[in-house]
Amino acid sequence: MGSFEQLRHDSYDSYKRACAAADKVLELDPNSTAAHGYLAYAYAVRWGEHGGGDEARKLAQEHLEAAKRGGEISSHLYAADALIKHYSGNDGQALRDLEQRVRSFDAENKKSSLMYLTLALIQMNVGDLEHTRESLETAQSLAPDDARIYAALGTLYRRRGQDNEAAKNFEFALRYEKDHPDSLLGKALLILQQDHPEYTIASKAIRKLIDSDPPPSPRQLATAHLVRSLLISRVSSELPEYKSDHQKQLSEITGVPVDRTRAQSEMLKAEETGFALDRTNPELHLIKGRRLLFEQRVDPAVSEIRQAIRMDPTRAHFYVELARALMQKPGGEKDAQDALISALKTVRDSPKLLVMLGNAYRRQGKLDEALAQYSRAVSDPKARNPEARLAMGIIYRERKEYAKATEALEKAVLEYVGQPAKLASAYSELGRVYEEKGERARADDIYQKALNADEEYSPAYFYYARFLASDARQTNKARTTAQEYLKRDPRGEFAAEAQRLGQ
Repeated sequence: MGSFEQLRHDSYDSYKRACAAADKVLELDPNSTAAHGYLAYAYAVRWGEHGGGDEARKLAQEHLEAAKRGGEISSHLYAADALIKHYSGNDGQALRDLEQRVRSFDAENKKSSLMYLTLALIQMNVGDLEHTRESLETAQSLAPDDARIYAALGTLYRRRGQDNEAAKNFEFALRYEKDHPDSLLGKALLILQQDHPEYTIASKAIRKLIDSDPPPSPRQLATAHLVRSLLISRVSSELPEYKSDHQKQLSEITGVPVDRTRAQSEMLKAEETGFALDRTNPELHLIKGRRLLFEQRVDPAVSEIRQAIRMDPTRAHFYVELARALMQKPGGEKDAQDALISALKTVRDSPKLLVMLGNAYRRQGKLDEALAQYSRAVSDPKARNPEARLAMGIIYRERKEYAKATEALEKAVLEYVGQPAKLASAYSELGRVYEEKGERARADDIYQKALNADEEYSPAYFYYARFLASDARQTNKARTTAQEYLKRDPRGEFAAEAQRLGQ
């Protein structure tokens, strides 16, 4: 069916084409389960992801019921059913039903990339990022050229802070579908959350979306304008730091005026355009909240993120962003704690929210409460949650409960494979455990593993230098290692002590 190939393009125009092709099939066979299934899925995506409104929702439900009456097995039917439940706020039922369908398909050796992808998208929105990864990797193995899967992987890794992996997957998506809208948006957002963004690349991605013909969906276009607003804000704040020639060059490349007042006007215009195009999309408020955070306007940022949550209280990453914003306020840990406890009543047992709640307790010195949340986050024996295990290991080390610290950190090391900076941090903490236990040979080996895991992870150099400095025979090596730390992070947390060690 031609509609299937159109769905694979994953653009607003291709979904409209898919619907037109399936409608022609129904003219010949009004009872076609396959055609109704395709239409149910396409309209569910148009409703939930493209802001298609009540008409798209109505058509999705009508075609879903028609497909069910056909009594045939259809992956598009089951995916549509799950998406409709998900976008209606019934995530628990959507996950239970789809997981059962996936197991049934697997048992009959009929694995479906579409069903695994749909399962992953719902898992990601409820904050179960580890199972999301597993589902997406299965989907990718079944459909290695599907841009939609790579875009979802990019979003997953962006939310997990694995920026290199996120970038790779957005690039893969764009390789298979040139100018894939969600990947262009994901790529631009990923760049703009960096400390030193590549503004040229982000600007080109946004401009492609805004100028594309056929245009993206109103929702994607609205998001592009909000991302453009974020870009203008960040470029405008940095322009005064550059010499005039560089200012002019960056202004020409990005289209951001050098004049601060003009830039402010264009930023607000882009934002207003985005909200005018899609007033029902909570993600726009999240992007605005990020802009305000970059501008160090924490209270307005918190208000925007809370607005996103009011519009859709089922998305776990909204609460993660809220907690991060609240913890930027002096004494904001208690507010973050309260927000996360409230969130867990809606997004139950979300591993990501449990880790964030543990972090909020830990910031307040409530270590027993923090450990309780981290333990809940790793309660599923099949799930991997290295962030929780690393935090548990640090608390146990600080309490000198070295056996528990070692167990937690060794599991974190195993689960952080493929994440160099995180792996280096876990090895560093494990090295500190062995150092404090007096097992110097083992500590030395672990510290070197930390350095080899990610040579740019600066704390590992400091911990290793301090460890070496406690042995008079290693003074020279301690000095050079401390100097390596200072090269990478001259104004870092340990700079003062590293200066002393490096002399």
